[in-house]
Amino acid sequence: MVKTLRSVVRLDDVKSTKVGHIYNIRVPEATELENGNVVKLGDFEATNRDVRAGLTTTSGDKVVLIAATPLIYDNNRYKDGLEQYYYAEEGEVVRAYELGVTDVFSVSLKGFVDEPVVGSVIVPNGYKLDVLADPLTAPTTGFVAKVIGIETVGGALSLNVTNSGTTLYKLEVTQV
Repeated sequence: MVKTLRSVVRLDDVKSTKVGHIYNIRVPEATELENGNVVKLGDFEATNRDVRAGLTTTSGDKVVLIAATPLIYDNNRYKDGLEQYYYAEEGEVVRAYELGVTDVFSVSLKGFVDEPVVGSVIVPNGYKLDVLADPLTAPTTGFVAKVIGIETVGGALSLNVTNSGTTLYKLEVTQV
């Protein structure tokens, strides 16, 4: 069975990892969420006040960042349990982090609608991040970030040289 590559996230300097809000988000019906995806906070569930709905986003929305601990149950073969194959299915509960201005996090290419470059302005689009075609049209409310770097992790530079590296796009939040 061929596995689909998924988005990977790294929380480089996100304030809510130490102080702030970390939310439990229910993956919406007929949806798969990957690490590095974004959702808009919905209402609390009527029967579980620890879990909120995760809603699809548009440019101008305040969002939270999905960064769940990858749980891969079929780990009987090498490479099957790599984080780049992790996703959460409909109905699962995932961890989402509140973002603040100057927070820095990195997301792999699979977390974007279009490929960004250093200096790209990023806004939410659905559950993914998208490059704003004209930075002068950035929304005045909601989440906006800027790509501040691109780096490759893993691969030939790691102890495990049998995997190719993962390219991460480092984002700094400029507006929430």
